[in-house]
Amino acid sequence: MQSSEQKASHPAPSLDAKAEQIVAAAREVFLELGYAAASMDQVAQQARVSKTTLYTRFPSKEELYTAVISAECERRGLRFAPEMFDGMPLRDVLVQVGRRFTDLLWSDAAIRVHQAVVGEATRMPVAAQLYFQAGPEQGIANFVALFTRLNDRGAIATDDPAFVARQFLGAMQGGAYCQLVLGLCPTPTEEERHAFVDKAVDLFLRGIAPAKP
Repeated sequence: MQSSEQKASHPAPSLDAKAEQIVAAAREVFLELGYAAASMDQVAQQARVSKTTLYTRFPSKEELYTAVISAECERRGLRFAPEMFDGMPLRDVLVQVGRRFTDLLWSDAAIRVHQAVVGEATRMPVAAQLYFQAGPEQGIANFVALFTRLNDRGAIATDDPAFVARQFLGAMQGGAYCQLVLGLCPTPTEEERHAFVDKAVDLFLRGIAPAKP
């Protein structure tokens, strides 16, 4: 099996209008009940579709849950092609992808899903596995591909783009994120999120070593 560093990240297949309707309804059901308690019957009722229509497009709860996670990542711009940033200054690239990442990661929906997955992980490990494969694993693969391309273009210099990519994502999980996951602070505003990303990117680019005389 390929690791997340080796996998190529591919955009999720496009959904037709009915599938989008089902995914939107499933998102609400999973957010309210978590993976374990949610049922396909509840999703069909929420989406106002027949069970035949639901199962034709999503044959299992596992596939539907994966589609919900993937659709949210797609909606937040995290299923990007690395070459789309060719020609942009390095700081602009990192600020743009950092903002996309924190806009998703720090959102109320993502926090609730994370809390539910962690809470269910011991008794329902399949939920954690599906979540990781559809969300974090694909996200890591995308960022590894981006940093590899930046390195190949000479925009950065590293012998381990995968390590750099993971460190960058780790930096984006600083700030208020820990408090958010624990429910100890309100969701930061867009201005606050973006200010955090700007500072984190500047520190990431500059490092903390004193300037040489």
